[in-house]
Amino acid sequence: MRTGGALPLEPLSPDDLDRVHAQAMRLLADVGTEVHDDDMLRRLAEAGQRVDGTRVRWDPDWVLAQLALAPASFTLTGRHSERRVEIGGGSLVAMPVGGPPFAHDEERGRRDGSLADHDELVKLAHASDRLPVLQSGTVEAQDRDASSRHLAMDYSILRWSDRPFMVYGTNGEKARDGFELAAIAAGGREALAARPMTLAVVNPNSPLVWDGLMVTQLVACADYAQPVAITPFLLAGASAPVTLAAGLSVLVAETLSGVAMAQLVRPGTPCLMGTFFTGVDMRSGGPSLGLPESVLATLAGAQLARRYGLPLRGGGGLCSGIPLDAQAAAESTMSLWATHLAGVDLVVHAAGWLEGGLVASYEKLMLDLELLRMFDWVGRGIEVDDASLAFGALAELGPGGLFLAHEHTLERFRTDVFMSPLFRSQAHPTWEKQGSPRLPEVAAGEWRRLLDSYVDPGIDGDVDAALRDYVDRRTRECEA
Repeated sequence: MRTGGALPLEPLSPDDLDRVHAQAMRLLADVGTEVHDDDMLRRLAEAGQRVDGTRVRWDPDWVLAQLALAPASFTLTGRHSERRVEIGGGSLVAMPVGGPPFAHDEERGRRDGSLADHDELVKLAHASDRLPVLQSGTVEAQDRDASSRHLAMDYSILRWSDRPFMVYGTNGEKARDGFELAAIAAGGREALAARPMTLAVVNPNSPLVWDGLMVTQLVACADYAQPVAITPFLLAGASAPVTLAAGLSVLVAETLSGVAMAQLVRPGTPCLMGTFFTGVDMRSGGPSLGLPESVLATLAGAQLARRYGLPLRGGGGLCSGIPLDAQAAAESTMSLWATHLAGVDLVVHAAGWLEGGLVASYEKLMLDLELLRMFDWVGRGIEVDDASLAFGALAELGPGGLFLAHEHTLERFRTDVFMSPLFRSQAHPTWEKQGSPRLPEVAAGEWRRLLDSYVDPGIDGDVDAALRDYVDRRTRECEA
């Protein structure tokens, strides 16, 4: 273990990577995983894996051969063909938060999520230029029946945005509904398979359990040729050993077994390695998000994903903080630094996550979008050419010169200086005259302005009618 010095952008040495890999293979071969799906158990037995009841002990060589079938990158395409997004190679494609049961904004407070909230958050994400992939279930539509609300939320994205999206999922049947809706918008299942519009997340039940709901969702992704992000939900000291090294070996074993199953259904199914590995606050039992262990796990996850030739799905603006305060900001910034330094390919929960993922916050969405803008700016690097070196301006003004009103400054300050609508440098009396606004109040004004800027991308009338017919029919069937 290191004891100090520069921060490690690659915390695992080549030897460390080998040891984590070796333990993951040993876990698969000797301990095995539970697989609670009869059809998949049959497939695995036919493929030569050792199946004893619901326990599967995997042949590491076979798992690695299956892994070799998964592509290192893939493309998502929205309803309109110009909405193309490449995933892979450190793409840093960001998505809004997904899954919170509650919504919050400064005016209306904390409340059960509704379909109206979901529609608003979809429009906010679409109006943003930092979220090229959306997420069904950005907030749970709790005013709709739990058996059918996935249909309303998937339709919400297809109607109010033309960007690719993550289906609601949670089991194979719900994922298939999302894929069927996407197929209607894409022009049929063959068109959807040729140009994936959607993806889904599956979460093994750590440690080392594949429950039936997640297996059926994994199979649905492969059946429809839609990418799948295999994301173990590892809590150090709870659902994983407390040490990062051991937890990473579990992450590899669970991920690669999922990749192997997806390839067994459809060779070439795009798969992402997902990292959601964090500590547990032993005082409360809750996840400790945005703290050092999750930063290290993200950086190490990137190393492992590169080793296995898989795109990496990681978290974004994750925090445990309850109000939008210094804790939430610090944790989110730590999480996003790790995300960007690691070169995560698909950044889930990049904006709007609050209260450990229980709340989709409108103001936090704006804060996170601003942080993403900053990281994009840093990623530009430093331009060095004759114009940026500005020798002429330096020579003209000379020692003691003031550049504030110089032509070089006036020409370039809008493109060369980051100016944030949220974070302002101003004198205390000026701030007081403006009503002493706190960050949440400023962010509230920004999301309202962003929502006002939303432009409906439109949808073909026949496509919309077909989507509504499918939603209405399946809603009746689900609620029957």
